[in-house]
Amino acid sequence: MKACNRYELDGEILEIPLRWDQRTQAYVEDYGDYIDQPAYTPAGRPILLTIEDACPHADMGDSPGGIDCGACRHYHQFPGSQLGVCSNEKRRRPGRQRGAAGTRKEEPI
Repeated sequence: MKACNRYELDGEILEIPLRWDQRTQAYVEDYGDYIDQPAYTPAGRPILLTIEDACPHADMGDSPGGIDCGACRHYHQFPGSQLGVCSNEKRRRPGRQRGAAGTRKEEPI
């Protein structure tokens, strides 16, 4: 099993694998699985990376130059992570839907 960080976002448990980054000489979160197949909260809200490109439904409010989810008023970032939940009703899916992401077992470093 690989090392991971575990988060709870709006009722969904996510386990983000860690990988060793040679450049920084530290473990960093590997979001590859979540980019390929985003997870969803039990309420059907997508869990996205802050740096993902903003969708056509984005509302940038006072940040008209914003180009990513992090600048959208519908996006709520989880402290200490690059993940957050989109609360835009147009992106919501009914019920619990989830890909393969988040199925790893937790293992401390």
